Amino acid sequence: MSGWSVEGLVARVDGFELGPVDLDVPAGSSLGILGPSGAGKTTLLRAVAGLLAPRAGRVAYGATDLTGAPPEARGVAYVPQGLGLFPHRTVEGNVRYPGELRGERRDDSTVPDLLERFGLDGLADRRPSTLSGGQQQRVAIARALAARPRLLLWDEPLTALDLRARDDLIDALRQVQERDRLSILFISHDPALAFSLADRFLILDRGAVDFAGPAERLVRLPSSPFAARFAGFENVYAAEEIAERPDRPWLAWLRGRAGASGVCLRSPWLDPTDRGEWAAVVRRSQPGPYGWRYEAEIDGTRVRVRSVHPTPVRAGATVRFSVRPDDVVPIGAPRRPS
Repeated sequence: MSGWSVEGLVARVDGFELGPVDLDVPAGSSLGILGPSGAGKTTLLRAVAGLLAPRAGRVAYGATDLTGAPPEARGVAYVPQGLGLFPHRTVEGNVRYPGELRGERRDDSTVPDLLERFGLDGLADRRPSTLSGGQQQRVAIARALAARPRLLLWDEPLTALDLRARDDLIDALRQVQERDRLSILFISHDPALAFSLADRFLILDRGAVDFAGPAERLVRLPSSPFAARFAGFENVYAAEEIAERPDRPWLAWLRGRAGASGVCLRSPWLDPTDRGEWAAVVRRSQPGPYGWRYEAEIDGTRVRVRSVHPTPVRAGATVRFSVRPDDVVPIGAPRRPS
């Protein structure tokens, strides 16, 4: 199947080295790039876009090697964090710009369709400086898609949008993606956004690949504490946090279920009968849409637990909970028996 691939890519910027990185983005799919600041996420996007020459490896579309091709010959559209809108052009003028470069007729239907699809038809005559941050992001996406790319590169998308506007834009983008078999490679620090858009994930840490694979595998077997937190686990214990302490049974229980890099678990519910297996002291409480959430302490470690009871538990009280085996997930490769 046609799509994009990166093989053994190594890039260096100001002493920072990324890679080697291998990834596949099939046509019509989305891959989210995750990682802490300075991990190499933007460096990877720039290398794929052709804005940064790699020191090794290749970038290809299907059987076509594009490693040495200039950006304009790659079929790639890049939306950076700064958006890069032309301040002297209107919204329509910005979106029309890629077509002008290709010499398209002004009666081409692409631009009106994009303006309507992304809710910009009523803003066509406005300048970027008069728009909100969210509106500017929609203009940047529409302009990128007006270039009819095979691959959309997106650095920190939708950060200025409220939840409703973000969901609407994702729906519109998904429609374009399905219609045109568009591949998307994007950077995000927002788990909710990333999981709503990505089919696969690549996690970078200090230039190295920490995880690469389907979204489902990231949740089922996270590769690192960072990956576990991004996947939505509220209770994440790195291997060094659960070092052997004979006097602390909670840590021993966690350690017996940990992978090489630690263990994580979904937040357990407080036992309504107060007969749960584990006892913890409440340190902080917080109301939420699905009940109360508590930060409690057990064996010197933090555990987040939940309760559907309408009356909150006061700080300093002891609560009890149990953990279902299915809610405990090892982090990293399984440990070998000693």
